[in-house]
Amino acid sequence: MQTYLVKWILNGEMIIEATDAQTAERIAQERLVATITDTNRWPEELGAQGLQGAASEVELQAAE
Repeated sequence: MQTYLVKWILNGEMIIEATDAQTAERIAQERLVATITDTNRWPEELGAQGLQGAASEVELQAAE
């Protein structure tokens, strides 16, 4: 079995009410962590507009 590195990009925008930018970023991160595992929720709650992925083979070196 081969090992692959998968790179992906989540592109979207969220409108968040907060007292400052740092709080808004924290709220966004909390929403991301809470919803990313539920594919029925993340597009709506995270404002996702696109999801891309690509895999490339990883060459592992033998331990010496």
